[in-house]
Amino acid sequence: MRTIFAALFAGLFLVAVSETATAHRDHDRAAATETVEAETGANKQSGAVIEPSLREVERIPETSVAARLVDWLGRTHPMLVHFPIALFPAGLLAMLIARRRPEWMMTARFLIIAGGVTVVPAAALGWFTGGFDIAADETLLLVHRWLGTAIALGGSIAAFLTWRLEAFLERTAALFLLCAIVIALVVQGWFGGALVHGADHLNF
Repeated sequence: MRTIFAALFAGLFLVAVSETATAHRDHDRAAATETVEAETGANKQSGAVIEPSLREVERIPETSVAARLVDWLGRTHPMLVHFPIALFPAGLLAMLIARRRPEWMMTARFLIIAGGVTVVPAAALGWFTGGFDIAADETLLLVHRWLGTAIALGGSIAAFLTWRLEAFLERTAALFLLCAIVIALVVQGWFGGALVHGADHLNF
């Protein structure tokens, strides 16, 4: 019964926070669209008509299978990040409840271990999305990249200790670690939103 409740609890929490997940690819496409629109507006004002040259179209190289695979894997990043975003806060909440009601401890352990299992591939796919040319990163992408990597490291450590040490979640260190992960996830969500919608996306 507790396992069923845990699954329902995690699912509801997942739906509640799903809007915080981000897609770097949408940011790139939006920026490209703005550039095209700006150029089109300038051309209209000057009365110039630009027609694509057949030779220019023919010069566009075909994307290799490996490049398409990397691009496709990167596009799964926004889908997968929903899981650690939901599981770690839910695990922290269950852990706090378990301090008063010990029967919740198994639920907390399940949520945190599941979060650790999903956070590493989610972060890895984020690297596919952002690309591997770190030197070319803008500030927002640079922070988002490395904060996500740190969250993956901290989350996997929390999951491993929870799995190996049955009483780990009863320790103060576990509370601090989970709180740090959840706070980092909130900050990470802001940076992800800024990549897609701009740094002023939460202005009131």
